[in-house]
Amino acid sequence: MGGHCSRRFVTCTARDRLACKRQHADSGALKILTSCHRTDNAGGENLAPQQTAVSVCINTVIKFLSTVLLGVGVAACGQPTPAPINEPAQVPPKNPTAWTGVDQTLDAYLKNAGGPLSGYGFAVFDRSGILHDRYGGDYDRDTRVWLASATKVPSAAAILTLVDAGLLDLDEPIATYIEQAGNPILWPANKRMVTMRMLLAHTSGLSGNGPAQAKCLLNVLTITLQQCAQLIALAPTLHDPGSAFNYGGADYQLAGYVATLIAGVSWQEFFDQAIALPLQLRSFSYGDPERVHNPRIAGGATANLTDYVRIMQMLQNDGEWNGVRVLSHAAVAMLQANQIVGMPVVYEPFSSEDQAKFDGYTLGFWITDPLQYPGSPGPEFSDPGLFGTTAWIDAGLGYGAVILIEHSMQTGLQMWSAVRPLLISQLH
Repeated sequence: MGGHCSRRFVTCTARDRLACKRQHADSGALKILTSCHRTDNAGGENLAPQQTAVSVCINTVIKFLSTVLLGVGVAACGQPTPAPINEPAQVPPKNPTAWTGVDQTLDAYLKNAGGPLSGYGFAVFDRSGILHDRYGGDYDRDTRVWLASATKVPSAAAILTLVDAGLLDLDEPIATYIEQAGNPILWPANKRMVTMRMLLAHTSGLSGNGPAQAKCLLNVLTITLQQCAQLIALAPTLHDPGSAFNYGGADYQLAGYVATLIAGVSWQEFFDQAIALPLQLRSFSYGDPERVHNPRIAGGATANLTDYVRIMQMLQNDGEWNGVRVLSHAAVAMLQANQIVGMPVVYEPFSSEDQAKFDGYTLGFWITDPLQYPGSPGPEFSDPGLFGTTAWIDAGLGYGAVILIEHSMQTGLQMWSAVRPLLISQLH
């Protein structure tokens, strides 16, 4: 079995990441390690170390500070490099006219048909690949939109790679990781019990969206992620940790900051190494890192349809894409487990009419009320954004879909409700 650190588009399994863990306490300074030795049990071949730049090879540096500083270099050790793919795999339709009703339903939302949209992107997929995609109006394959809250699932997926690597425990108080990093922010005693699970599930007690949310979430240019995390840390809590659901951006901002402490790199670098490289994403971004110093972890990403679909394909396919495992089975299961059963809801982002369509929340996904998808055994998970981009996965029928728009959440939810029964009928 051969192995090398490729110039691009490589990833490591959790086993590789842990095998690549190496100690370094050279005068207490962090050294980026991009070499990795691993012996393949089957062939007995020792894989030679490869030196590459951080920008072109996965070499996430994990920092744990206790009595010594530990650096974990993530490199591609014997992992097959996926063949370059410019677009998602397209499955030849058995019936070319089968999607006509879906196309017509989506086109009805275009301005030239009396609708509100200048354009849209749409794709439906299953484990075999893309079943159908379509661009309407002025949208094409290069169109990027602001995802808003549809950013949450990709961000949560990136953070769960740290769990897979054995570097993060969702139920350990985040105070532990702040302390191990040398206490770069002051973490108050009244928030001592807040965990990463609570942050990703919006049950930490921090303020949700609304007048009480941290104002630093709106400032991405002139303050840093660390400074915003400190402001969030010092803000008052609205309820005891783990006692209520309060949807908002502060939880994810703090979660992203803690992930950067563990990874030892910026958020965009961490996301690139954890998700973008193995999925060969080319457009997904939290902003120009030269200008954006406080990326919005919960709602600040932009992407085209191709990239966002690949993330959802990976999750629908149990953590694997194009033969590369990005997340473990256990991590995907975490993303689908209801975290707020029996909890009171302080705030959620939907209208009173739409609130009844959702009856749970995971670590980034909303869980749909079963009455919304007759004809499917479900369950169904979704991640709608403020500007209408909506992704969902139907675990019962084994398909997923993405509507990519930049208009309003209400429009995205209406399009989803209109097209969903057609998809269920087609795929049942």
